[in-house]
Amino acid sequence: MNVFRNPFLLVVLFCSLFLVKCTCDDDTDDAESLVAQISQSWKISTLTVNGDAVTEDIDGFTLTLNQNADAPTTYSITTGGLAYNFAPNTSGDWTLAPNNENPTSIVFSGSTATLVSASSTQLVIRYNEAAADGKPEPVVQFTLVPR
Repeated sequence: MNVFRNPFLLVVLFCSLFLVKCTCDDDTDDAESLVAQISQSWKISTLTVNGDAVTEDIDGFTLTLNQNADAPTTYSITTGGLAYNFAPNTSGDWTLAPNNENPTSIVFSGSTATLVSASSTQLVIRYNEAAADGKPEPVVQFTLVPR
């Protein structure tokens, strides 16, 4: 039996190819926004100051980022005794800069830190700590993972 001589089988073949083609299209509208991905509670995975690891008092640190309708709203930080903090306050408003789609910075209550990388599984924030007299500003980097 030749498939091309039977019109019914030919129609079924074309319909199946069409259905396969239609189900393979990517729907990018359902992708979760970066704000939605990072709006959660975070803990420190690693903390470095000028490239040197800091391990004291990192277990008590928590950063919680909140959102409303894909827009950043508020944050809260529990330092747990940690001497380093990229935010000027333990709570306030946060935003991404220059925009929510391709940010290079994260702003906490008006204080800007570099957003090295951001995803639902890891958040890396870098900032310069205030320098002691006559010393260079230390570079502090937080690598955070979901709590």
